[in-house]
Amino acid sequence: MARLADPVLADRRRRQILDAALACFRRRGFHQATMQEICAEANMSAGALYRYFSSKAEIIGAIAEDKHADSDQAFLKATREGLLIDALSLIARDFFEKFAEGDGALIADIFAEAIRDDAVAAPLLKINQNSLEYCVKAIKAAQARGEADEKLDPSEAANTLFAAIEGIALRRAFLRDTDPDAAVAQFRALAERYLSRR
Repeated sequence: MARLADPVLADRRRRQILDAALACFRRRGFHQATMQEICAEANMSAGALYRYFSSKAEIIGAIAEDKHADSDQAFLKATREGLLIDALSLIARDFFEKFAEGDGALIADIFAEAIRDDAVAAPLLKINQNSLEYCVKAIKAAQARGEADEKLDPSEAANTLFAAIEGIALRRAFLRDTDPDAAVAQFRALAERYLSRR
C-alpha cells in the first residue's frame, strides 16, 4: 500500500473501499466480485483503489483485521473480569450476529476461498492464530482457577471451541435459524460440558 499524505483522508478512503468491497462480496460472493466492481461501488478509479490495496485477498485481510480487533479486545477484557465461558460466549455472539445480519454466506464463501487460495488464507490464518493464542491463555488461567478441566490440552481445547462456534453458525445458517440468542445458548451448553472438570 502506498503511503498517503493526509492520514484522516487516507483512513476515510480506506474505509470507503472496505465498505464497497463488503457490499460487492455480499452481492456476488468473494470469488465472483471483481476489483472493477469494487471501484465502481466505491466511486473511485482503479488507480486510486490500488494505492490502498493490491488485491481482493489484501482487502479481505483488512476487513478481517478490522472485525477481529474489537472482538479480541472484548475477549481479553472478559477473561480478565470474569469466567472463561462468558468470554467465549461473547466471541460466539459476535460471530453468530454476523450470520444473523446476513453475512453467513459471505463468511462461508471466504472460508472456501481461503482453502483454495493461500493469498486469501494468509491474513486469516494470522488473525486466527492470534485469537487462538488469546483463548489458550484464557483456558490456562481458567484451569488454574479450577474453572476448566486441568486434563484438557489448552491448544486442542481452543481449536475445538472455535470449531464449535463456526460449526454451530454454519449449521444454523443452513437451517435458516440464525437467532443469535439461541445459537449462544447452544454453544454455551456445549462449552460448559466440554470444559467441565471430569
